[in-house]
Amino acid sequence: MTILVIYITGLILGVTFGLVAFVTTEMSNPPKNCLFPWLVAGFLMSVTWSYVTAQELVGLLVSVGYLLGVSPSILGLTVLAWGNSFGDLITNLTMALNGGTEGTQIAFAACYAGPIFNILFGLGLSLVGSAWSTYPSPLVIRRDPYLLETVCFLAGGLLWALVVLPRRNMRLDGVLGGGLLVVYISSMSLRLIQTLGSLKLQKEIN
Repeated sequence: MTILVIYITGLILGVTFGLVAFVTTEMSNPPKNCLFPWLVAGFLMSVTWSYVTAQELVGLLVSVGYLLGVSPSILGLTVLAWGNSFGDLITNLTMALNGGTEGTQIAFAACYAGPIFNILFGLGLSLVGSAWSTYPSPLVIRRDPYLLETVCFLAGGLLWALVVLPRRNMRLDGVLGGGLLVVYISSMSLRLIQTLGSLKLQKEIN
């Protein structure tokens, strides 16, 4: 019932603000007065749509994983991770190939700043919201035996960049990229082998 009320309220507010925007603006010219409310409304709308889309996507992936017998961690490591990072991949690749030295620096910084933002702000905000919704009961997260391995591979990639860059005078070349690709392929291969092995073992037991 609460979710239905939230959806109805959002629909009413959306239709109201949409009519206000339609009446007070022109299609050929963007709004020039009271820009701050427009920017705030656009930001909130983007966050809301991103939240709704992500929620439905997670539900769909969990359902597909349940039907196909695939671990949720594998879906998150492959399908969800690729879909979440594909836009960043195209953007950073374009900047690195066509932006010159400054474009390469921007792409390199974005590659690390994006995951940092997702981990610290996105995960932190999500955990705060989840803990708030279950308060005063503690929030229990299902233990993933492969989570430590993923963190270790991530730390390995960061250490590789930390060691290689100063030794090569902060120049981005094939040595740095090749090492990062080896770390990622090794992580993916190990996780897929573990998952396929556990699935095969479960089938033999059943």
